[in-house]
Amino acid sequence: MDLEDELNRILRDDRLDIPVRTGAEWSVVAGARRRRQRNNMMAASGSALAALLLVGGGVVLANQQPEKPLPPAAPPVVNSTSDPAPTSEEPPLVPPPHHTPVQPPQHPHRPQAPQTSEEPPEILSTQTSAPAPTTSKPTQTTQPNPTSSANPTTQPPGQ
Repeated sequence: MDLEDELNRILRDDRLDIPVRTGAEWSVVAGARRRRQRNNMMAASGSALAALLLVGGGVVLANQQPEKPLPPAAPPVVNSTSDPAPTSEEPPLVPPPHHTPVQPPQHPHRPQAPQTSEEPPEILSTQTSAPAPTTSKPTQTTQPNPTSSANPTTQPPGQ
């Protein structure tokens, strides 16, 4: 026997067969369907969550009040007082140089919004009286005078 015949005999042997359970194909298809459905649900949930975060972030940014600018910090003021005479154990203290405070840059004058009072404005109401009845009669229109254009002629113009 050669190698090919030996392989054919071993592969055709029924003792090496694995029996397939009834309905195995359907259970594989059902498992794949469940996995696809779960993946679709996760994708839809993630998309909805991302959209919710984007809309919520937009609302928060739109409603954010601008912070009031902080006043410029004033430099510390150092008052020199007379110190007692230094002892030989301590080094002599050198007073810090006196600097004039730096003024912050002045911004151009911006007109401020008009101040409104807390009370609502009064609503002015005006009342009109009914018009006086008219006593004159309407004028009569007169009948137009008969003219040559009212009586058509049979002759064409220019003759």
